[in-house]
Amino acid sequence: MNEKKIAKIKEALQDLKKKNIGIISVSNSEWYSLFKDEIRNSIAIEGVFANRNDLLDILERNKKADKQKAAAILGYFESASTLYEYANNQFQEKEFVLKISDLKQIHTLLMRYEKDFGFYNGKIGDFRVSDIEVAQASFKPVNGFYVREALELFIKWFNTQLKNRDVDILRLAAISHIWFETIHPFRDGNGRSGRILLSYILIGCGLVNIAIKGIAKTDREKYYEALEVSDACFEKINRDIEEGINISLEKIDEYINKQDFTATEKIVLECLERSLNRLKSAKGLSFEPEAVLPLRKIAIAYDYSQDYLRNLINRGKLKAAKRGKLWYVRVKDIQDYLEFISSK
Repeated sequence: MNEKKIAKIKEALQDLKKKNIGIISVSNSEWYSLFKDEIRNSIAIEGVFANRNDLLDILERNKKADKQKAAAILGYFESASTLYEYANNQFQEKEFVLKISDLKQIHTLLMRYEKDFGFYNGKIGDFRVSDIEVAQASFKPVNGFYVREALELFIKWFNTQLKNRDVDILRLAAISHIWFETIHPFRDGNGRSGRILLSYILIGCGLVNIAIKGIAKTDREKYYEALEVSDACFEKINRDIEEGINISLEKIDEYINKQDFTATEKIVLECLERSLNRLKSAKGLSFEPEAVLPLRKIAIAYDYSQDYLRNLINRGKLKAAKRGKLWYVRVKDIQDYLEFISSK
């Protein structure tokens, strides 16, 4: 049943792409709205609550805001938007696979602002080497000494599954999310990294990113409960790794096949259907004039090199603001500059 629903979603997304709608692009106003909901909900699951005005102030109005909220929002925006575009390109070229470097890149971009603002100590993108406890969790993350080994096993299993033409993408994505969270490879940011990874996998398999509800307490509890009822097999894998037991892919399948992932699959499917319905309502490509975007995305959208735009900024020809090490430009400002050039 799930396979048929996923097939219909993929077919609908392909129909949208045929209409030249850039589905996964900040220039698609409806996708951008969905993406902002994803950010807001995902950081809320971690206890950072931002209303819609907070997101607008930080992402589009370039206003000063609470530093913790700003770091969480900007980091999620940078990490997810970059990785989602990458996954979409991989899918189009039929090259999608999962790599250790992908996991590190998610965390590096996600925690960049928290590092700059002093909220995160340690090197971003590095796997933890010490033990960690997860508050109120039913599982114990793998010992820090075995994090890389656990991730390599996870990725090997995932890529093997991906080669199967009949793979159940919904189940694969749900399992991957739970397994990653049970490993808990970083000192901090594992929840957000895991949810970005989940959408990264969905996009790489021809679907779209999702916004798991997390603002209301009941939604957070539903999400956590879904993860908890399915993590026992990965707890077993973690302990086997620590005990030096050689685990084959067949053994992993044996563990996994005894587990029920229905609850998480249901959440992911519901989110996918909501994402699709929102994208269907999109009228096409349209930039929000007050949106403030990274220079890299402005360069791609308007077909200019970043060096050229940086030169304009340095000469005072294009307004921009620097956040950390990155330049951000308001859409209206680049449009005003282009209109000025055209009038000349």
